[in-house]
Amino acid sequence: MQQVGYILETICVVPLGAFISLLPWKTGRAFGRIAGTLAFYLNRRDKGRAYDNLDIIFAENPLSGEEKDRIIKKLFMNIASGVFEYFKIGSITDKNYLQFVRIENYEAIDRALDEKKGVLAITAHIGNWELLGSVGAKLRGNVGTIIKRQYNPYTDKWLKNIRERKGRVKCFYDESSIMIHIAKHLKQNGILAILADTSSHYKPIFVPFFGVQSATADGPAKLHLWYEAPIVLSFCVKQGDGKYLLSFDGPHHFKKSGDFKKDREVIMTWINQKYEELIRKYPDQWFSILTPRWEPRPEDFKTIPGVPANSLGV
Repeated sequence: MQQVGYILETICVVPLGAFISLLPWKTGRAFGRIAGTLAFYLNRRDKGRAYDNLDIIFAENPLSGEEKDRIIKKLFMNIASGVFEYFKIGSITDKNYLQFVRIENYEAIDRALDEKKGVLAITAHIGNWELLGSVGAKLRGNVGTIIKRQYNPYTDKWLKNIRERKGRVKCFYDESSIMIHIAKHLKQNGILAILADTSSHYKPIFVPFFGVQSATADGPAKLHLWYEAPIVLSFCVKQGDGKYLLSFDGPHHFKKSGDFKKDREVIMTWINQKYEELIRKYPDQWFSILTPRWEPRPEDFKTIPGVPANSLGV
């Protein structure tokens, strides 16, 4: 029965995605705003979680109920628009990309590539990270990212194909064999985009995030310490005119102290601080605000059965 469900889901979702990809940009974004507004009023569970997370983010300057509603409603609209933009990713090329984005300090990537050790492009689920990776791949090539396998094998293959064929981004599954592919990619001086802003349930480290000890994936820190690949902070946030600003900062390096655990905590605390700065500025573009980011807590953490083990924890 599960297999039948996967097939039925695929039959519904894939044609819908194909239809969305044919819509003009203006029309698709308009539908995104409508769909996001409907989700805001209908999705009580995620909206309630977002209220709680906003209390943590703005603990020092609490928001009113009206301010929270404005942020969350805009967030749902951005999510729906992001889905549309995902299916249109193939229409963005190295010739027309400036119609959709502005780029700030891309020289940071070039400086990092000059070191010939690969690049760790640390980004987050904010704005449109798919667009960030695709534009980067079409401008410089050899961009990869880490993804989680979908439960439905058919939609998983379909979505991965969109990223790789239309987005030009290599996808590495977050599974036990990942280190072989990641090591090869970095040794080929590839750019590896990593999103480390969500809660980690498999062997996380606990470091501050908005003043709360949070289960954090330490994959970026491990890779930096193992391979000495420079870190470049890379973000893609929507601006008032509808275009996205692609900003880059780096390359950054951290010295090894001889205490591997301490070094990982230092690096991930620093990355979390950079996330905090951006999220406070653009809370209505941080998709992870709808997730239980501050779960599990240190006092109740335990390895969750069924989570596949890997060496990165991302």
